[in-house]
Amino acid sequence: MDELKRLLTTVNTRSIYAYSILIGIAAGLAAAVFNDVLHALSSVTMDLVVGIAVPEPAGEAHGAPLAEAIDRRWALVLLPVVGGLVSGLLVKTFAPEAEGTGTDSYIDAFHNRAGAIRSRVPIVKSLATIATIACGGSAGKEGPIAQIGAGVGSSLGKYIEMGARARRTLMIAGAAAGLSAIFRAPLGGALTAVEVLYKEDLETDALTPAILSSITAYTVFCSINGFDHVFAFEVVGFHSPIELVFYAILGCVCSLSGFLFVRFFHGSKRRFFGRLPVNRYLIPPIGGLLVGAIGYGYPQVLGGGFGYVQELIQGSPVGGMQATAASLILLGGLKIVTTSFTISSGGSGGVFAPSLFIGAMIGGAVGTLCHDLFPELAPQVAPFVVVGMGGFFAGVANAPIASLMMVCELTGAYELLPPLMIVATIALAISRKWSIYESQVDNKFMSRAHVWEMNPVILRRTTISDAVAGQYKGECIVRVDAPLSEVAARTAESGARDLVVVDRDGRLAGSICMREIEFDRDVGALDAVVVAADLVNRRPFSLSPESSLVDAMEYFGQSDLTNLPIKASAAGGAPVIGYVDYDAILAFYRTQQVEGASRADESEPTSEGPA
Repeated sequence: MDELKRLLTTVNTRSIYAYSILIGIAAGLAAAVFNDVLHALSSVTMDLVVGIAVPEPAGEAHGAPLAEAIDRRWALVLLPVVGGLVSGLLVKTFAPEAEGTGTDSYIDAFHNRAGAIRSRVPIVKSLATIATIACGGSAGKEGPIAQIGAGVGSSLGKYIEMGARARRTLMIAGAAAGLSAIFRAPLGGALTAVEVLYKEDLETDALTPAILSSITAYTVFCSINGFDHVFAFEVVGFHSPIELVFYAILGCVCSLSGFLFVRFFHGSKRRFFGRLPVNRYLIPPIGGLLVGAIGYGYPQVLGGGFGYVQELIQGSPVGGMQATAASLILLGGLKIVTTSFTISSGGSGGVFAPSLFIGAMIGGAVGTLCHDLFPELAPQVAPFVVVGMGGFFAGVANAPIASLMMVCELTGAYELLPPLMIVATIALAISRKWSIYESQVDNKFMSRAHVWEMNPVILRRTTISDAVAGQYKGECIVRVDAPLSEVAARTAESGARDLVVVDRDGRLAGSICMREIEFDRDVGALDAVVVAADLVNRRPFSLSPESSLVDAMEYFGQSDLTNLPIKASAAGGAPVIGYVDYDAILAFYRTQQVEGASRADESEPTSEGPA
């Protein structure tokens, strides 16, 4: 017993592994509860309120649907409004960072928040997502469950007072556990958690903890809900090299469709919902109304849509609609619109499930065309549906390995690995410049989570003043008595993630992390009662121009702020003369690395003799 206690209170490799297993148990149970509550509420809203039976994938069938009431299809227009209203109230009131996909928040917490997720976020995210999806919002349950698991890991790391590096590892383990449980994909969940963080890299340091937690959560969840694959798929292997031509075409189509999805998804938030001149609490219901209007005519594009994907795999009409190439393209396009309206307006839910739906429709359309034109070379459409699911998500999320493994575990279609690899590779190669997840960074070098891997020689020999040539920024500095409207205006003008607050004598009073604050449209009315000092949510911390980059990068690695205040000197009461941001120091470091590599190349002896 004493050995176990010592193991759990000591932060090392063995204790991290032990904690990962505990996190897997908690995440598996949480996923089971979340799944059952979501299904129960969805049955009430769709079966009883609307009066339509929504199909389910074979592995998630909960028996016969509830007795249908009188057909109230018109309720499909209003239900997403209710879901948006409830979700908006929960998120915007209690945890603004719980808005959106959930996976993006998990990625942001890893890179920019030192692995810290507020304990309330998983609860708020769960309730908001259940309200969104059960009321017909087009979203998936993977983002919230990943954030729930990540929140469990982060909270445990905070409780034990772990450092940022260990806390990030436990957060990844929690996200992997949630994903593997909800999709019954132990390897896919672990790979997704470590791959989705980057556009062209993997967080390999956390892979073993992710696998341990993933397997544990998968076992717990499936012990309650069964070990079947989510989708039933009659095994169809890959037999002819000529088929790769068709799949290569599918990869190109997935890339184009993914580009449209990403552009419309982000554009609808920035250019439409972000500019609506209404109270922020009304934006999610407006998005829900638009979703409901589309869902009235095409209910297939509401919710997660896995049941309709199952129908397409089995060759059945999709929600009563004949599965022609044109109809499938239409459903895929409408799913892009409804998903964007649901999440970009402030609704809560993931994009993985909608991405699988869109990819399935695209794959089905391409497969139908290939079958109609070359029936002997493409005898079945179902393999294209499965491959399209993996290829589309690989392109929009820059996660090819995780995508193909996730789809294999969802369907059991391991025989389709070769075409899945081809389509995922093509989609990724074309789609490298865009991502559905805005918080993704290119690789480890661009992440604050890996500042400890930087060259210590460069960091020690360089002062902050040398790194920025004595040019300190000042546009994100406000006085303690600055009114709320000035804080909002300064944030909007600079696009700052955080502001530096100084007192009337120019001494540091703290910082404001803007990601935890959401402004209403009319902030001027609060100017008389709210000033910058009331918004300070980070303790004062600063360095002097003579401080080394080691100190600066340690600050950035341990905090979630991007601006580091610089005092005139190391003296306690010295005024703030400006700040440096993380990007400026990172740019200087990269320049030093390139110059160092060039000098090394020039000094390397050549093997050529005299002419």
